[in-house]
Amino acid sequence: MSYYYKKYLKGSSDDEYRHHCDNDWHKHHCNRHCDDDCERPDFDDRPAFGTVTGTTTVVGTGAAVTTPLTLNLLSPSENVRVVSGGLEVLERGEYFISFTSFFTSNAAVPPTVTYTINVGGFTQTITPTAGTATASFLRYLRRGDTVTVTATVTAAAGTITTINATLSVAKVSSRFSEKDFY
Repeated sequence: MSYYYKKYLKGSSDDEYRHHCDNDWHKHHCNRHCDDDCERPDFDDRPAFGTVTGTTTVVGTGAAVTTPLTLNLLSPSENVRVVSGGLEVLERGEYFISFTSFFTSNAAVPPTVTYTINVGGFTQTITPTAGTATASFLRYLRRGDTVTVTATVTAAAGTITTINATLSVAKVSSRFSEKDFY
């Protein structure tokens, strides 16, 4: 138990310490809105996950065409919401991010496709092998961070490329108990 929390339990005023707001207890109970995390407490016992899936069709122009993937809601929790081209997390923490995709084309020579995943400012570029791309990683995200995917397709003019993709995020729990292992 922290020193400041003990003072609070005894009834002592802790107003002199509130301006710091770097203590987890203060972030959840602070009456001043010191930063983003004081507006709404995180709920570690509630799940934070989301999955979006969709199909995007790109018509080749002979040059590189970059487009956000059209992803539709499949299964979000109340702590994750859908945004254009991906998901937004509403609770800070460490997240497992998974992306899977495959593409088909009507061209005799397959187009070149690359995917760029933007995770809260971190960017990862993926080049598919045999039309299929898979990526997963762990990243610490803050409330309001988005996970989005764009595709860059280079194909001959008139070539139709269809991309099917799934993007998932799931918060890795920071609190474990014995019941989590049974």
